[in-house]
Amino acid sequence: MNLKALLSHLHITAQTDQDPIITGITSHSKKVKPGYLFFAISGVQADGHHYIQEAFENGAAAVVGEYRETSASGLYFYAKDTKRLLSIAASYFYDEPYKKHKMTGITGTNGKTTTSFLLQHILISHNISTALFGTVHHFINSKIFKSSHTTPDPVTLQKMLSESNDEAVVMEVSSHGLEQNRIEGITYDQAIFLNLTHDHLDYHGTMESYYLCKAKLFSYIKPKGTAIICSEGSYGKRLIQELSSKNTLQVWTYGKRKTDNFYIEDVGKNYFNLIHETLHVTVPLPLPGDYNALNTTAAIAAALDYGVPIKDSINYLKNFQGIPGRFEEFTLFNGTEVIIDYAHTPDGVSQVLEAARKKAGSRPFYHVFGFRGNRDVTKRSEMISISLEYSDQTVLTVDDLDGVTSDQLIQETQEAIPAGPHTPAVISDRTEAIFYALSEAPPKSVVIITGKGPESYKEKYQYPSDSDLSTVKLFQSLNKAAL
Repeated sequence: MNLKALLSHLHITAQTDQDPIITGITSHSKKVKPGYLFFAISGVQADGHHYIQEAFENGAAAVVGEYRETSASGLYFYAKDTKRLLSIAASYFYDEPYKKHKMTGITGTNGKTTTSFLLQHILISHNISTALFGTVHHFINSKIFKSSHTTPDPVTLQKMLSESNDEAVVMEVSSHGLEQNRIEGITYDQAIFLNLTHDHLDYHGTMESYYLCKAKLFSYIKPKGTAIICSEGSYGKRLIQELSSKNTLQVWTYGKRKTDNFYIEDVGKNYFNLIHETLHVTVPLPLPGDYNALNTTAAIAAALDYGVPIKDSINYLKNFQGIPGRFEEFTLFNGTEVIIDYAHTPDGVSQVLEAARKKAGSRPFYHVFGFRGNRDVTKRSEMISISLEYSDQTVLTVDDLDGVTSDQLIQETQEAIPAGPHTPAVISDRTEAIFYALSEAPPKSVVIITGKGPESYKEKYQYPSDSDLSTVKLFQSLNKAAL
Protein backbone atom coordinates (compact mmCIF):
# COMPACT_ATOMS: atom_id res chain seq x y z
CA MET A 1 0.00 0.00 0.00
CA ASN A 2 1.23 3.50 -0.85
CA LEU A 3 1.71 6.13 1.84
CA LYS A 4 -0.99 8.55 0.65
CA ALA A 5 -3.64 5.83 0.40
CA LEU A 6 -2.85 4.66 3.91
CA LEU A 7 -2.85 8.18 5.34
CA SER A 8 -6.20 8.92 3.71
CA HIS A 9 -7.76 6.16 5.83
CA LEU A 10 -6.43 8.03 8.87
CA HIS A 11 -7.86 11.32 7.58
CA ILE A 12 -4.37 12.77 7.25
CA THR A 13 -3.74 14.95 4.23
CA ALA A 14 -0.33 14.25 2.72
CA GLN A 15 0.83 17.58 1.28
CA THR A 16 3.81 16.13 -0.53
CA ASP A 17 4.69 14.78 -3.96
CA GLN A 18 6.33 11.77 -2.38
CA ASP A 19 4.21 8.63 -2.21
CA PRO A 20 6.44 5.72 -1.24
CA ILE A 21 5.24 2.15 -0.91
CA ILE A 22 4.81 1.27 2.76
CA THR A 23 6.41 -2.07 3.59
CA GLY A 24 5.46 -2.27 7.26
CA ILE A 25 4.06 -0.46 10.29
CA THR A 26 5.45 -0.17 13.81
CA SER A 27 5.66 2.02 16.89
CA HIS A 28 9.05 0.59 17.92
CA SER A 29 11.93 2.51 16.36
CA LYS A 30 14.32 -0.44 16.63
CA LYS A 31 11.92 -2.59 14.58
CA VAL A 32 11.80 -0.09 11.72
CA LYS A 33 12.98 -1.40 8.35
CA PRO A 34 13.29 0.41 5.00
CA GLY A 35 9.86 1.55 3.82
CA TYR A 36 8.14 1.38 7.22
CA LEU A 37 5.63 3.88 8.55
CA PHE A 38 6.57 4.74 12.13
CA PHE A 39 4.02 5.93 14.68
CA ALA A 40 5.46 8.02 17.51
CA ILE A 41 3.46 7.29 20.66
CA SER A 42 3.82 8.92 24.06
CA GLY A 43 3.79 5.92 26.37
CA VAL A 44 4.00 5.44 30.11
CA GLN A 45 7.65 4.37 30.06
CA ALA A 46 8.95 6.11 26.95
CA ASP A 47 8.02 8.79 24.43
CA GLY A 48 8.26 7.58 20.86
CA HIS A 49 8.82 11.13 19.65
CA HIS A 50 12.33 10.93 21.09
CA TYR A 51 13.10 8.10 18.68
CA ILE A 52 11.91 9.66 15.42
CA GLN A 53 15.45 10.31 14.19
CA GLU A 54 16.38 6.70 14.94
CA ALA A 55 13.35 5.56 12.95
CA PHE A 56 14.46 7.60 9.94
CA GLU A 57 18.02 6.30 10.27
CA ASN A 58 16.64 2.75 10.20
CA GLY A 59 14.83 3.45 6.94
CA ALA A 60 11.38 4.77 7.85
CA ALA A 61 9.56 6.11 4.80
CA ALA A 62 7.51 8.46 6.99
CA VAL A 63 6.54 9.19 10.58
CA VAL A 64 3.19 10.07 12.16
CA GLY A 65 3.41 11.86 15.50
CA GLU A 66 1.50 14.02 17.96
CA TYR A 67 4.06 16.84 18.06
CA ARG A 68 3.31 19.56 15.54
CA GLU A 69 6.98 19.86 14.64
CA THR A 70 10.07 17.70 14.78
CA SER A 71 13.75 18.41 14.27
CA ALA A 72 14.26 15.08 12.53
CA SER A 73 14.72 15.15 8.75
CA GLY A 74 12.19 13.15 6.76
CA LEU A 75 8.49 12.90 5.89
CA TYR A 76 6.59 13.75 9.08
CA PHE A 77 2.83 14.08 9.58
CA TYR A 78 1.06 15.52 12.59
CA ALA A 79 -2.01 13.76 13.99
CA LYS A 80 -3.85 13.33 17.27
CA ASP A 81 -4.05 10.01 19.13
CA THR A 82 -1.34 8.07 17.33
CA LYS A 83 -2.01 5.00 19.48
CA ARG A 84 -5.49 4.72 17.98
CA LEU A 85 -4.28 5.56 14.48
CA LEU A 86 -1.63 2.84 14.66
CA SER A 87 -4.38 0.24 15.12
CA ILE A 88 -6.45 1.61 12.25
CA ALA A 89 -3.41 1.82 9.97
CA ALA A 90 -2.49 -1.78 10.79
CA SER A 91 -5.99 -2.91 9.86
CA TYR A 92 -5.86 -1.20 6.47
CA PHE A 93 -2.26 -2.26 5.84
CA TYR A 94 -3.33 -5.88 6.19
CA ASP A 95 -6.47 -5.25 4.11
CA GLU A 96 -9.01 -5.26 6.96
CA PRO A 97 -8.53 -8.98 7.68
CA TYR A 98 -11.41 -9.16 10.18
CA LYS A 99 -13.80 -9.09 7.21
CA LYS A 100 -12.88 -12.62 6.16
CA HIS A 101 -13.76 -14.08 9.58
CA LYS A 102 -16.74 -14.27 11.88
CA MET A 103 -15.39 -12.37 14.89
CA THR A 104 -16.15 -13.01 18.57
CA GLY A 105 -14.82 -10.79 21.35
CA ILE A 106 -15.01 -11.93 24.98
CA THR A 107 -14.47 -9.61 27.93
CA GLY A 108 -14.88 -9.84 31.69
CA THR A 109 -12.74 -9.84 34.81
CA ASN A 110 -12.85 -13.63 35.14
CA GLY A 111 -13.65 -16.48 32.77
CA LYS A 112 -12.39 -15.15 29.42
CA THR A 113 -10.01 -18.03 28.84
CA THR A 114 -12.47 -20.72 29.93
CA THR A 115 -15.28 -19.33 27.79
CA SER A 116 -13.04 -18.90 24.75
CA PHE A 117 -11.72 -22.47 25.01
CA LEU A 118 -15.24 -23.85 25.40
CA LEU A 119 -16.55 -21.89 22.42
CA GLN A 120 -13.61 -22.86 20.24
CA HIS A 121 -14.09 -26.52 21.17
CA ILE A 122 -17.77 -26.40 20.21
CA LEU A 123 -17.13 -24.63 16.91
CA ILE A 124 -14.27 -26.90 15.84
CA SER A 125 -16.35 -29.95 16.80
CA HIS A 126 -19.03 -28.56 14.47
CA ASN A 127 -16.48 -28.35 11.62
CA ILE A 128 -16.08 -24.58 11.89
CA SER A 129 -12.35 -23.86 11.76
CA THR A 130 -11.65 -21.47 14.63
CA ALA A 131 -8.67 -19.34 15.60
CA LEU A 132 -8.17 -18.42 19.24
CA PHE A 133 -6.33 -15.36 20.56
CA GLY A 134 -5.90 -15.35 24.31
CA THR A 135 -3.98 -15.60 27.54
CA VAL A 136 -2.79 -19.22 27.38
CA HIS A 137 -1.82 -19.27 23.71
CA HIS A 138 -2.83 -18.24 20.21
CA PHE A 139 -4.24 -20.93 17.91
CA ILE A 140 -4.16 -20.15 14.19
CA ASN A 141 -4.62 -22.51 11.24
CA SER A 142 -4.51 -25.49 13.67
CA LYS A 143 -1.12 -24.41 15.05
CA ILE A 144 -0.36 -23.15 18.57
CA PHE A 145 1.70 -20.00 19.12
CA LYS A 146 3.04 -18.54 22.35
CA SER A 147 1.03 -15.66 23.82
CA SER A 148 2.67 -12.72 25.59
CA HIS A 149 -0.50 -10.64 26.02
CA THR A 150 -4.17 -11.55 26.37
CA THR A 151 -4.92 -9.11 23.54
CA PRO A 152 -1.89 -8.70 21.25
CA ASP A 153 -0.48 -5.35 20.17
CA PRO A 154 -2.42 -3.99 17.16
CA VAL A 155 0.15 -4.72 14.47
CA THR A 156 0.66 -8.30 15.66
CA LEU A 157 -3.11 -8.73 16.01
CA GLN A 158 -3.85 -7.58 12.46
CA LYS A 159 -1.00 -9.69 11.09
CA MET A 160 -2.39 -12.78 12.83
CA LEU A 161 -5.88 -12.06 11.52
CA SER A 162 -4.40 -11.71 8.04
CA GLU A 163 -2.50 -15.00 8.28
CA SER A 164 -5.46 -16.92 9.68
CA ASN A 165 -7.47 -18.93 7.18
CA ASP A 166 -9.94 -19.91 9.89
CA GLU A 167 -13.63 -19.26 9.41
CA ALA A 168 -14.09 -17.96 12.94
CA VAL A 169 -11.90 -16.02 15.36
CA VAL A 170 -12.52 -16.12 19.11
CA MET A 171 -10.67 -13.37 21.00
CA GLU A 172 -10.17 -12.62 24.65
CA VAL A 173 -10.35 -8.82 24.90
CA SER A 174 -8.69 -7.38 27.99
CA SER A 175 -9.43 -4.02 29.57
CA HIS A 176 -5.84 -2.99 28.82
CA GLY A 177 -6.37 -3.91 25.18
CA LEU A 178 -9.54 -1.82 25.07
CA GLU A 179 -8.03 1.14 26.90
CA GLN A 180 -5.02 1.12 24.58
CA ASN A 181 -7.17 0.90 21.43
CA ARG A 182 -5.57 -2.37 20.31
CA ILE A 183 -8.79 -3.59 18.65
CA GLU A 184 -9.49 -0.35 16.78
CA GLY A 185 -10.02 -1.23 13.13
CA ILE A 186 -11.94 -4.44 13.92
CA THR A 187 -15.69 -4.99 13.80
CA TYR A 188 -17.11 -7.95 15.70
CA ASP A 189 -20.09 -10.11 14.81
CA GLN A 190 -20.71 -10.88 18.47
CA ALA A 191 -19.31 -9.96 21.85
CA ILE A 192 -19.68 -11.55 25.28
CA PHE A 193 -19.70 -9.82 28.67
CA LEU A 194 -18.98 -12.28 31.48
CA ASN A 195 -18.68 -10.23 34.66
CA LEU A 196 -16.96 -7.26 36.27
CA THR A 197 -15.36 -7.47 39.70
CA HIS A 198 -12.47 -5.87 41.57
CA ASP A 199 -9.24 -5.95 39.51
CA HIS A 200 -6.80 -3.64 37.71
CA LEU A 201 -7.75 -0.60 39.80
CA ASP A 202 -4.07 0.31 39.84
CA TYR A 203 -4.56 0.91 36.10
CA HIS A 204 -8.17 2.09 35.76
CA GLY A 205 -8.46 3.97 39.04
CA THR A 206 -12.14 3.30 39.75
CA MET A 207 -14.69 0.57 39.08
CA GLU A 208 -16.66 3.06 36.98
CA SER A 209 -13.68 3.65 34.69
CA TYR A 210 -13.09 -0.10 34.57
CA TYR A 211 -16.72 -0.71 33.57
CA LEU A 212 -16.72 1.97 30.87
CA CYS A 213 -13.59 0.43 29.42
CA LYS A 214 -15.11 -3.06 29.31
CA ALA A 215 -18.38 -1.75 27.87
CA LYS A 216 -16.41 -0.14 25.06
CA LEU A 217 -16.11 -3.56 23.38
CA PHE A 218 -19.79 -3.43 22.45
CA SER A 219 -19.27 -0.30 20.38
CA TYR A 220 -17.19 -2.45 18.01
CA ILE A 221 -20.06 -4.84 17.15
CA LYS A 222 -21.52 -4.51 13.67
CA PRO A 223 -25.11 -3.20 13.40
CA LYS A 224 -27.59 -5.92 14.39
CA GLY A 225 -24.72 -8.03 15.69
CA THR A 226 -25.14 -10.00 18.90
CA ALA A 227 -24.33 -8.94 22.46
CA ILE A 228 -24.33 -11.86 24.90
CA ILE A 229 -24.41 -10.59 28.49
CA CYS A 230 -24.43 -12.27 31.88
CA SER A 231 -27.20 -10.83 34.05
CA GLU A 232 -25.78 -12.00 37.38
CA GLY A 233 -23.92 -8.86 38.46
CA SER A 234 -24.93 -5.22 38.68
CA TYR A 235 -22.63 -4.24 35.82
CA GLY A 236 -24.09 -6.90 33.55
CA LYS A 237 -27.61 -5.67 34.32
CA ARG A 238 -26.50 -2.12 33.59
CA LEU A 239 -24.97 -3.09 30.25
CA ILE A 240 -28.11 -5.01 29.28
CA GLN A 241 -30.22 -1.94 29.97
CA GLU A 242 -27.89 0.42 28.12
CA LEU A 243 -27.61 -1.72 25.00
CA SER A 244 -31.28 -2.72 24.91
CA SER A 245 -32.36 0.92 25.00
CA LYS A 246 -30.30 1.70 21.90
CA ASN A 247 -31.97 -1.07 19.87
CA THR A 248 -28.95 -1.36 17.55
CA LEU A 249 -27.86 -4.85 18.58
CA GLN A 250 -29.44 -8.23 19.25
CA VAL A 251 -29.08 -8.56 23.03
CA TRP A 252 -29.10 -12.06 24.52
CA THR A 253 -28.95 -12.45 28.29
CA TYR A 254 -27.95 -15.46 30.33
CA GLY A 255 -27.98 -16.19 34.04
CA LYS A 256 -30.26 -17.38 36.81
CA ARG A 257 -33.21 -15.08 36.14
CA LYS A 258 -36.25 -16.71 34.58
CA THR A 259 -36.45 -13.75 32.21
CA ASP A 260 -33.00 -14.49 30.74
CA ASN A 261 -32.81 -15.79 27.18
CA PHE A 262 -30.63 -18.60 28.52
CA TYR A 263 -31.85 -19.51 32.00
CA ILE A 264 -29.64 -21.63 34.28
CA GLU A 265 -31.01 -23.65 37.18
CA ASP A 266 -30.09 -26.58 39.43
CA VAL A 267 -26.31 -26.41 39.10
CA GLY A 268 -24.91 -29.68 40.43
CA LYS A 269 -21.50 -31.27 40.66
CA ASN A 270 -21.42 -32.50 37.07
CA TYR A 271 -24.49 -31.07 35.33
CA PHE A 272 -26.86 -28.12 35.23
CA ASN A 273 -30.19 -27.43 33.59
CA LEU A 274 -30.56 -24.85 30.84
CA ILE A 275 -33.77 -23.39 29.47
CA HIS A 276 -33.86 -21.50 26.17
CA GLU A 277 -37.28 -20.60 24.81
CA THR A 278 -39.16 -23.95 24.75
CA LEU A 279 -36.02 -26.06 25.03
CA HIS A 280 -35.18 -27.65 28.41
CA VAL A 281 -31.85 -29.50 28.46
CA THR A 282 -29.30 -30.94 30.88
CA VAL A 283 -25.77 -29.68 30.23
CA PRO A 284 -22.54 -31.40 31.33
CA LEU A 285 -20.37 -29.14 33.49
CA PRO A 286 -16.91 -29.26 31.88
CA LEU A 287 -15.21 -27.66 34.91
CA PRO A 288 -16.34 -27.48 38.56
CA GLY A 289 -18.17 -24.53 40.07
CA ASP A 290 -21.33 -22.50 39.57
CA TYR A 291 -19.31 -19.87 37.73
CA ASN A 292 -18.39 -22.41 35.07
CA ALA A 293 -22.09 -23.07 34.44
CA LEU A 294 -22.22 -19.39 33.46
CA ASN A 295 -19.11 -19.65 31.28
CA THR A 296 -20.46 -22.77 29.60
CA THR A 297 -23.80 -21.10 28.90
CA ALA A 298 -22.05 -18.10 27.36
CA ALA A 299 -20.21 -20.44 25.00
CA ILE A 300 -23.41 -22.33 24.12
CA ALA A 301 -25.23 -19.06 23.38
CA ALA A 302 -22.39 -17.78 21.21
CA ALA A 303 -22.27 -21.08 19.33
CA LEU A 304 -26.02 -20.89 18.70
CA ASP A 305 -25.43 -17.50 17.09
CA TYR A 306 -22.97 -19.30 14.78
CA GLY A 307 -25.73 -21.75 13.89
CA VAL A 308 -24.73 -24.60 16.20
CA PRO A 309 -27.86 -26.19 17.75
CA ILE A 310 -27.79 -26.31 21.55
CA LYS A 311 -28.15 -30.09 21.64
CA ASP A 312 -25.09 -30.41 19.38
CA SER A 313 -23.09 -28.13 21.68
CA ILE A 314 -24.04 -30.33 24.65
CA ASN A 315 -22.76 -33.43 22.86
CA TYR A 316 -19.50 -31.70 21.97
CA LEU A 317 -18.95 -30.58 25.57
CA LYS A 318 -18.89 -34.21 26.70
CA ASN A 319 -15.50 -34.51 24.99
CA PHE A 320 -13.97 -31.30 26.33
CA GLN A 321 -10.43 -31.99 27.59
CA GLY A 322 -9.92 -29.06 29.96
CA ILE A 323 -7.67 -26.00 29.95
CA PRO A 324 -4.09 -25.58 31.15
CA GLY A 325 -4.10 -23.82 34.52
CA ARG A 326 -7.88 -23.67 34.87
CA PHE A 327 -8.88 -26.01 37.71
CA GLU A 328 -6.14 -28.30 36.42
CA GLU A 329 -5.88 -31.39 38.61
CA PHE A 330 -2.90 -33.58 39.50
CA THR A 331 -2.87 -36.50 41.96
CA LEU A 332 0.21 -37.17 44.10
CA PHE A 333 1.60 -40.56 45.09
CA ASN A 334 -0.08 -40.29 48.52
CA GLY A 335 -3.54 -39.57 47.13
CA THR A 336 -3.39 -35.81 47.70
CA GLU A 337 -5.18 -33.93 44.94
CA VAL A 338 -3.49 -30.77 43.67
CA ILE A 339 -5.46 -28.12 41.79
CA ILE A 340 -3.74 -25.37 39.81
CA ASP A 341 -5.79 -22.35 38.81
CA TYR A 342 -5.17 -18.89 37.37
CA ALA A 343 -7.62 -17.15 39.74
CA HIS A 344 -6.04 -13.87 40.80
CA THR A 345 -8.89 -11.57 41.82
CA PRO A 346 -11.04 -11.58 44.97
CA ASP A 347 -14.08 -12.85 43.09
CA GLY A 348 -12.08 -15.36 41.06
CA VAL A 349 -10.35 -16.75 44.15
CA SER A 350 -13.64 -16.95 46.04
CA GLN A 351 -15.32 -18.85 43.22
CA VAL A 352 -12.53 -21.34 42.69
CA LEU A 353 -11.99 -21.93 46.43
CA GLU A 354 -15.69 -22.57 46.90
CA ALA A 355 -15.61 -25.18 44.13
CA ALA A 356 -12.40 -26.75 45.46
CA ARG A 357 -13.69 -26.77 49.04
CA LYS A 358 -16.81 -28.64 47.90
CA LYS A 359 -14.57 -31.14 46.15
CA ALA A 360 -12.46 -31.56 49.30
CA GLY A 361 -15.45 -32.14 51.55
CA SER A 362 -14.12 -33.03 55.01
CA ARG A 363 -10.57 -33.60 53.77
CA PRO A 364 -7.79 -31.16 54.81
CA PHE A 365 -7.71 -28.20 52.44
CA TYR A 366 -4.58 -26.10 51.76
CA HIS A 367 -4.25 -22.94 49.65
CA VAL A 368 -1.01 -21.48 48.25
CA PHE A 369 -0.97 -18.10 46.54
CA GLY A 370 0.88 -14.80 46.34
CA PHE A 371 0.74 -11.29 44.95
CA ARG A 372 2.53 -9.47 42.17
CA GLY A 373 4.66 -6.44 42.78
CA ASN A 374 3.48 -2.99 41.70
CA ARG A 375 -0.08 -4.23 41.18
CA ASP A 376 -3.45 -3.43 42.72
CA VAL A 377 -2.68 -3.52 46.45
CA THR A 378 -6.28 -2.78 47.47
CA LYS A 379 -7.37 -6.37 46.80
CA ARG A 380 -4.69 -8.12 48.88
CA SER A 381 -6.29 -8.08 52.32
CA GLU A 382 -9.64 -9.19 50.90
CA MET A 383 -8.05 -12.11 49.06
CA ILE A 384 -6.21 -13.25 52.20
CA SER A 385 -9.48 -13.11 54.15
CA ILE A 386 -11.21 -15.21 51.49
CA SER A 387 -8.42 -17.79 51.63
CA LEU A 388 -8.53 -17.97 55.42
CA GLU A 389 -12.30 -18.44 55.28
CA TYR A 390 -12.20 -21.43 52.93
CA SER A 391 -8.85 -23.06 53.76
CA ASP A 392 -7.63 -25.10 56.70
CA GLN A 393 -4.16 -23.71 55.99
CA THR A 394 -3.20 -20.70 53.87
CA VAL A 395 0.37 -20.40 52.60
CA LEU A 396 1.28 -16.94 51.32
CA THR A 397 4.18 -16.47 48.93
CA VAL A 398 5.17 -14.21 46.01
CA ASP A 399 4.15 -14.03 42.38
CA ASP A 400 6.06 -11.98 39.79
CA LEU A 401 8.12 -9.27 41.50
CA ASP A 402 7.69 -6.74 38.66
CA GLY A 403 10.34 -4.33 39.89
CA VAL A 404 10.10 -4.79 43.66
CA THR A 405 12.27 -6.99 45.86
CA SER A 406 11.05 -10.23 47.35
CA ASP A 407 11.57 -8.84 50.86
CA GLN A 408 9.51 -5.75 50.02
CA LEU A 409 6.67 -7.80 48.55
CA ILE A 410 6.62 -10.17 51.52
CA GLN A 411 6.54 -7.21 53.92
CA GLU A 412 3.60 -5.71 52.02
CA THR A 413 1.89 -9.11 52.08
CA GLN A 414 2.35 -9.44 55.84
CA GLU A 415 0.93 -5.96 56.33
CA ALA A 416 -2.18 -7.04 54.38
CA ILE A 417 -2.92 -10.01 56.66
CA PRO A 418 -6.13 -9.18 58.55
CA ALA A 419 -6.31 -9.57 62.30
CA GLY A 420 -8.03 -12.75 63.39
CA PRO A 421 -7.65 -16.16 64.99
CA HIS A 422 -6.13 -17.81 61.91
CA THR A 423 -2.59 -16.98 60.80
CA PRO A 424 -1.27 -17.95 57.36
CA ALA A 425 2.22 -19.29 56.79
CA VAL A 426 4.42 -16.87 54.83
CA ILE A 427 7.22 -18.27 52.63
CA SER A 428 8.82 -15.94 50.10
CA ASP A 429 10.19 -18.57 47.71
CA ARG A 430 7.24 -19.81 45.65
CA THR A 431 8.64 -23.29 45.04
CA GLU A 432 9.45 -23.70 48.74
CA ALA A 433 5.93 -22.55 49.62
CA ILE A 434 4.45 -25.21 47.33
CA PHE A 435 6.79 -27.88 48.70
CA TYR A 436 5.84 -26.85 52.24
CA ALA A 437 2.10 -27.17 51.56
CA LEU A 438 2.50 -30.52 49.79
CA SER A 439 4.69 -31.83 52.63
CA GLU A 440 2.44 -30.61 55.43
CA ALA A 441 -0.80 -31.81 53.84
CA PRO A 442 -1.79 -35.27 55.12
CA PRO A 443 -2.37 -38.03 52.54
CA LYS A 444 -5.56 -37.61 50.47
CA SER A 445 -5.77 -33.87 51.21
CA VAL A 446 -6.61 -31.20 48.64
CA VAL A 447 -4.04 -28.49 47.86
CA ILE A 448 -4.93 -25.63 45.54
CA ILE A 449 -2.34 -23.26 44.07
CA THR A 450 -3.72 -20.08 42.52
CA GLY A 451 -2.50 -16.99 40.73
CA LYS A 452 -0.29 -18.15 37.89
CA GLY A 453 -2.10 -21.06 36.28
CA PRO A 454 0.03 -22.26 33.34
CA GLU A 455 2.26 -19.16 33.26
CA SER A 456 6.03 -19.60 33.44
CA TYR A 457 7.90 -18.21 36.40
CA LYS A 458 9.69 -14.92 35.85
CA GLU A 459 11.78 -15.33 38.99
CA LYS A 460 14.48 -17.85 39.95
CA TYR A 461 13.53 -19.98 42.95
CA GLN A 462 15.13 -22.57 45.21
CA TYR A 463 13.90 -25.56 43.24
CA PRO A 464 14.68 -25.92 39.51
CA SER A 465 11.18 -25.40 38.16
CA ASP A 466 9.54 -23.04 35.68
CA SER A 467 5.85 -23.24 36.64
CA ASP A 468 3.51 -24.28 39.43
CA LEU A 469 2.70 -27.57 37.70
CA SER A 470 6.37 -28.41 37.14
CA THR A 471 7.03 -27.64 40.82
CA VAL A 472 4.31 -30.11 41.82
CA LYS A 473 5.73 -32.72 39.45
CA LEU A 474 9.22 -32.13 40.86
CA PHE A 475 7.90 -32.68 44.38
CA GLN A 476 6.26 -35.88 43.18
CA SER A 477 9.44 -37.23 41.56
CA LEU A 478 11.71 -36.38 44.50
CA ASN A 479 9.39 -37.91 47.07
CA LYS A 480 8.60 -41.03 45.06
CA ALA A 481 12.34 -41.56 44.63
CA ALA A 482 12.77 -41.31 48.41
CA LEU A 483 10.21 -44.03 49.11
